[in-house]
Order: sequence, then structure tokens, then C-alpha cells
Amino acid sequence: MLETLNVALSGLYSSKTQVENVMNNIANENTVGYKKRVVDIKQADNSDSRLTGRGTTVADVSRITNLYIYDNLIKAQSQNSQYNELSTMLADIESIFFETESSGMSNTLDGYFQAIEDLRANPYNEIYRTNLANQGNMLVDSLKSIYTNIEDREEINKNFLYDNVDEINGILHDIGAVNQLIQNQIHPSNDLLDKRDQLESRLSEYVKINVDRSESYSLKTGGVTAVRYNTNIHEVNIVDNSVAQKDVYSTDLHESNLVKPTWDGTGATADSLTYYFNKDLSVTVKSGDSITDEYGTFTVDNTNIVRAMAYKINNTTGMSNNVVAYNGQYSTDENGNKFPQLPGNVDRYLIIESKVKGTDGTFDGRMIANDNAVTDINSYQISNLVEKNTKISLKGDNDIHLEIFNEEIPVESGKIKSILNNTDTTSSENKFSKYKEMLDNFAKAISDTAEAYIFEGEGKYITGEEASLLHKDKSIMKRIGLFEGSDVKTLSFNSSKVGNLAQADLDYLSTIHWNENIKIDGTNATSFSKFYQNIRVAVSADKENVDYMKDTQIAVTESLTLTYDKLVKVDKDDEMVNLIKFQSAYEANAKLITIVDEMLQTILGMKR
Repeated sequence: MLETLNVALSGLYSSKTQVENVMNNIANENTVGYKKRVVDIKQADNSDSRLTGRGTTVADVSRITNLYIYDNLIKAQSQNSQYNELSTMLADIESIFFETESSGMSNTLDGYFQAIEDLRANPYNEIYRTNLANQGNMLVDSLKSIYTNIEDREEINKNFLYDNVDEINGILHDIGAVNQLIQNQIHPSNDLLDKRDQLESRLSEYVKINVDRSESYSLKTGGVTAVRYNTNIHEVNIVDNSVAQKDVYSTDLHESNLVKPTWDGTGATADSLTYYFNKDLSVTVKSGDSITDEYGTFTVDNTNIVRAMAYKINNTTGMSNNVVAYNGQYSTDENGNKFPQLPGNVDRYLIIESKVKGTDGTFDGRMIANDNAVTDINSYQISNLVEKNTKISLKGDNDIHLEIFNEEIPVESGKIKSILNNTDTTSSENKFSKYKEMLDNFAKAISDTAEAYIFEGEGKYITGEEASLLHKDKSIMKRIGLFEGSDVKTLSFNSSKVGNLAQADLDYLSTIHWNENIKIDGTNATSFSKFYQNIRVAVSADKENVDYMKDTQIAVTESLTLTYDKLVKVDKDDEMVNLIKFQSAYEANAKLITIVDEMLQTILGMKR
């Protein structure tokens, strides 16, 4: 009988624990990150030969979870966060290109070409001249405004990157603190495990993570360990390795390709080499010129042309402020100081490098060689564009990435991926750089086509300075000079040139508006209006594609969330059923104890 009393008492304690657990679940139904608990009841071990057993005991109170679904859920959340962030960024860019029927860049472009048509009809009308000057300046201002707005978004983006990395490091330290508490407990509390899951979920919004929750906890991002052995925290660092633009004029064998052995002559028959910097600045070196540098005086020929051109570039105001030219590869000491290759009076190959690292130091350089020995089939001299060696030349880039202990983190998803992709100009997924490059190509083409032309007769033109310089007869090239600059930042309109426009110049300029054979991006022939519309279409298409991927990912995330929540979230109806069941069990055990007590009282009464 006493053994039965012990069995009932153990059941009473087990039922009481189950009822309290149900009440705890109901109380935390809306607590963020809370996972419902269940009480694990098992039969108490027998330690003697009693027939009734020893009743029940509470083995554990555990969380309901599914690590497989949870890990897939946080990966989906990371992807969802990436698309959501990119969609927001592209929405900002799309707003920059917003136009109405009476305003916007397209209207400004049409206004500029219409002003040309008006002046063409009456070349001496001062009102039309003033209107063209105003429209030209408005065109420049509109381009600069769009470009500056994109740059402002880039700067905001970079600030977001630093803020978000600080958030990541804060979460990593919080995980370490929770892990320390878990490590100090024999049986980790469910509240601490819930807290760690919640931190992991927050972290997954920023970067994709992989977690090993075995005895030696490990959290990795991009294959790089951020948390190891529970409490060893490795902070994420932002590394900016911006690269200066470097144009290298050499063959693959590191020999100069500036001129051919036939480049020679003196006086009127002297061959020449001209370097154009950002379109409007230039230096020319002719065969037979006398130059004095730090190594002495020499006469320019094809054996010292690199030395001569490097000297001219480094001693020309405007160029020397932005770039430095080297005769061969320089050496660098531990402090980053550069030393030219010696001896300096021996020709090697030409390197022209920006003095400013990153995209802020990018420049446009063109090398044109004139050699009387290089002619067409009609014996006309041909100007040659000297190509830089694209294999070893460097583009000015802002190489920004994340590292842990000098190991680069390949960010796979999360909002950091979208932010980083549009901050790091070396990324092939950088949308901001793509749009800026298209605008720069547009500005360069506008400037080039209005700089010079060659009239070939019968309504045919060689369009632009760049093409005219490579024509067989540059002597018939006509300069206009309406614009200066080779990109949006350097673009400006020369209002003073409007009064110098002749009827022939206006006839030429009027053909540009509808000319669909202009290779604005260097490859595809199109018109200015269509090219600008292509920029707007590119922005809208990118936004639409990202929104489609975002909507798809939202559906995936919601499906996983619903499945996971069904497993781990508190269902009040189920809990109320459990409450009735466990209360009934409690009452049954209590009644059994009451019955045993009454039986004992009866036995004791009979004895008395």
C-alpha cells in the first residue's frame, strides 16, 4: 500500500510539472524566438523487487525544434534579405532617372538638339545662340546631377556597409556571451538556446552562415570561421585595397610598342607621337626634337621615345597633377615609395599611372602615332591608335571586401552581399558602376562628336575628334570645340564657341541627333536618344528582375517559416487540450493518494 502511495506521489509531481510547462507555453505564445517545451516523462528505475514499480520521473524539459528545417530557413532568410536590400537600392536609382512629359534628361537632350536646329535655320540670331548656350549647359548640368545622385547613393551604401559590419560584430560577441553561459551549465537552459537561435537568425539577415552545434560550437560565413570553440570570436573587418589606374604601353615581352622602327625624320617630315589626357590636354613628341632631362640633353628618335614621352607627361601642367609616367617598371619600398628603374636614359616601355587610387583617379588616355611610313593603299599617311597592353594594365578600382584574420570572406548572400557588390567596383554585379560607366560613355561621346569632324562630301561625315584623328587626311579636320571633358565629371560646355559656329558646323551638328551609327559604348552603334533610353531601360529591367527574384524568395521563405512554426510555435488549442489532460492526471494521482490515505486511516482505526 505504501509502495502504491509512492507511485501516486511520483505521478503527482510529474503531472504538476507538465501542467506548469503548459502554462509556461501559453504565457510565451507571442514571445519572439520562443520554442514550445515538452516534458519528457519516463518510468523510474527499479532498485528493488517490488511488483508495483517506482512510478514516473521527469527526465527533461526540452524544446521542440528541427535543425534541418531551421538551417534551411535561415539560409532562405539570408537570400530574401539580399534581394530586399538590392530592390530598395535599385528603387532609389530608378527614382533618379524618373521623367515626366515636360522634364527629365530626355527632354533636355531633345532641347539641346532642337536649339541646334533653330540656330542652323538662323545662324546669326543672338536669341538662338543664347538658347543653344543655355541648352548645352542644361545638358551638362542634367548629366552631372544624375551622376552625382548615383555617387551619393554609393556613399550612403558605403556608410551602410560599415554600420552593418558593426552590427555583425555585435551579434558575434552576443553569441559568444550566450555560448559562455551555455558552457558553464551542465544542462544548457532552453532560454539560452532560444536566445542563440534568435541571434543566428538575426546574423543570417546580414550574411549567409553555416553552424555546427556539436560539442565544439562553430559558426562560419563564406567558409571562414567567425565563432569557434563556443567563445573564440573573430571579428569581421572591412578592407579597402583601392587600385590606381595604370596604362602600360608594351608588348607581351615587355618591350615598347609606342612607335615602329620606321618612326623618324626631322623638320616638316618629322614623325610624331601625341598623348591625349582626358581628351582636352595633350603632349606631342616629334622625331628630331631636343629634350633635356635629369640625365642630359638628347635628340628624340625611335630609340628614346619612351624617355621623351615620360618626360613630357611628367612636366606638363594638368597632366602631372593627376598622373605620373615611368620608363619601365618601378620598384616600391616598404613604405610604398616608388623608385624609377635605372639607368633612366635607356628606353624600356611606358607606364602612365594615376596619382589617386580608386575610381576617383581614373582618366582617359589615348596615344596617337603618326608615321610617314605607315600609309593606306593611296599612300596617304595613317594615324595609328597605340593600344595599351590590356593584360597588364590596371583599371582604377575600389577593391572593398571583408576579411577575418587577413582571410577574405566570399559573401554568398544577405544584405551585406547587395551592399558590398555595389560598393566594390571590382564586382561584376556592381549595378552602380554599370550605370555610371554608361553615363560616362554618353558624356564622352557627346563631347567627342561636338569636338571635331571631317566632311567627306555628299552629306557624309567622319563624326567626332577620335575618328577624325585616325583619318587618312587630318588636314581637312574641322574643329568645333563645343564641349570639353571625357566623362561626366570633366564635361563642360564652351558657351564662347557658340558664336564661332559656321553654317557648315551647324549642318554637321544637326546630323548627330538622328545619327544611329555612333558607337557610344565603343561597340554597338546607336543614337544618343536611344542610348540614354537604354540606360533607363537597364535600370528598370534590373529592378524588375530583382523584384521577381525577391517575390519568389519571399514565397520560399514563407513556406519554410510556416512549416517550421507548425513544429516549434505554441498552439493554444493544443496546449488547452494538454492542460485538461495533465490536470486530469494530476487529479487522478491526488485521488489515489486520498484513497490510500483513507485506507490507512481505516486500518489504524480498526487497530484502535
